[in-house]
Parts: sequence; structure tokens; C-alpha cells
Amino acid sequence: MSLLIIEHSELTGSDRLGERLQNDGHRLLTVRIHLGETLPSDLDEIDGVISCGGPQAPTCDEPWMDQELNLLRSADAMHVPVLGICLGAQLLAVALGGDVSRCDEPEMGWYDITLTPAGRDDVLFAGQPWFGSQLQWHQWQVSTLPENATLLASSGRCNIQAWMRGINTYAVQFHPECYKKTIASWITDDAQQLVDAGISGDAINKDTEQQFDAYERLTDRFFDAISQLLIPIHTRLTRQRH
Repeated sequence: MSLLIIEHSELTGSDRLGERLQNDGHRLLTVRIHLGETLPSDLDEIDGVISCGGPQAPTCDEPWMDQELNLLRSADAMHVPVLGICLGAQLLAVALGGDVSRCDEPEMGWYDITLTPAGRDDVLFAGQPWFGSQLQWHQWQVSTLPENATLLASSGRCNIQAWMRGINTYAVQFHPECYKKTIASWITDDAQQLVDAGISGDAINKDTEQQFDAYERLTDRFFDAISQLLIPIHTRLTRQRH
């Protein structure tokens, strides 16, 4: 049994989250869908699914789009644990009948989010501040949640920052997974987009130096919850014994 990691670009992988899950004993199956690698045809040998970020619009017509949407839809229906991050969160919403739209203003850098009452009580966000800064990098957003989904976090520019459906399907618009070098690579890769948006890459670097220690500590706590509660390793070990 493996945990499926879906990557959409060379600059947006599972990074620190993937490393943590691997260290905890999870077996990772990484599919680089943007390179033409094929997703599994079924979920029989999959413990959970993590759909990572990416530069694509969630409405793009990439050849892998329908395949991923179908897999995310199947995982939710079969109660296989799913986590969508940024683009992955948007694709998960689309797969489950929600809506996405372009942001009025992009979020690229560090922005404050607020947990909703449901988010404050949710096990994955236990120990997280009710109000605090998160790393963002997106020009699209989830505008309408799927049916029966619950809003967990919001921000001033982007109302839907985190959500869940049932107890196995989660999505976050922000990026908890990054290394410092990941952020630096995005600043370089999206230099013109930052200029167009009136956002200073130097200011993001400065904010990163100030924010990263707390970010690393709190996202490690978030990874604890993902590894131990959303996709617990003992589930795979139990299945293997049987």
C-alpha cells in the first residue's frame, strides 16, 4: 500500500510534508502528472492521496485533467483520505462539484488567515493559531464549496482558505509544505507576475526570514495530524497483515 502524491510541476512537490510522511514510515508513490506519468487506474493499493500545487489554472485543458478529477472524486466517494494543496485544493473542489474563479488580487507571499469555529475544533488544526500568517501563492481560488463541505479557514482576500468534507477529505489553499529554497525558486520563476501584481520579491524574502521558524514549527504540527490522524500509518500495516 502506498500514499499517492500527485505533482503538477518541478517547483511544487510535497517537499517537507513528503519528507515527514516518508520518515514516519509511509511509502510514497509520486506521479509527476505534468511529465506524462500515469495515475493508478484504481485505488486498491492506495492509502491516501495528496494533490500538490502547480502553476496551471484549475480550468486548464491539460491531458491529465480528467484523469485526476476522476481519481479525486473516486477517493472521496470511497473514503480514501485526500489532501489538496493550492491547485490540488481547487481541483478537489471542482471534482466534487464546487466552483473556482480567478482572484480579484493574487496572494503571493505571507498573508493572515483566520480559522472558523469549525476549524478551531477540527483535529487537523489542533494546536494551530486561530489567527496567523500563512504562505500563499495563487491567482485562482475556490469560490463555492462542494455540497456538504465545511469551511475551516478564511482570509481577507480569499474567503475559502481551508475546507473539509466528511472526515477524510481536506483541502488548504495555502502552502504548508515549503522549504525556504522552494519560496526562493517561486520568486525567481514568477518574477514578472510579481511585478505585474505590484508585489516585491525582496519583501517576500524579508518576510520569509521573519516568519519561517514559526511556520516550520506550526506546519510540522500540521504534518503530525496528517500523518497520525488523516492517513495513519497503522492503517496500512493492519491491511498488510490481513
